[in-house]
Amino acid sequence: MSFEPNRFPPGLRGAFSFPKSERLLCHADFVNANRSGKRCHVRHFIVIAGKNTLGITRLGVTASKKVGNAVKRNRAKRLIREFYRLNKARLPQGYDIVVIAKKGAGYLNFRKAEKELEKIVV
Repeated sequence: MSFEPNRFPPGLRGAFSFPKSERLLCHADFVNANRSGKRCHVRHFIVIAGKNTLGITRLGVTASKKVGNAVKRNRAKRLIREFYRLNKARLPQGYDIVVIAKKGAGYLNFRKAEKELEKIVV
C-alpha cells in the first residue's frame, strides 16, 4: 500500500498530529504541573495533570535512567506520545499532562502501555 497524502480530508489531517503547541517544553511548565497537578500511579507510569490557562491540552514526557538505557527510554517516550496522539480528542481540554515512565516501561508493547494509560488519563 503506497502513501497517499490526500487520503484524509484537510480538517482531519491535523486531528492526529502532535504539534509543538501541544508539547510541554520549558522547565517552568513541568514545575508548575508538578506543584499544582494531581498525581495518579499505575505500574509503569505516573501521570500528573494540572489545569492551564491556554485552553489546550499539552503533554510532557519524562523518562529517567531508571527506565533503562537510551533505547528503552526513547521507546517509552514514543509509546506515551503515540498514545496521546491517538487519544487527544478523548482527553479533557485545558490541562497540562506530564507522564513519567517508570522502570520497565521501555519493555512494554503499545497495547499494554495503552491499557495502563487509559486507566488514568481517559
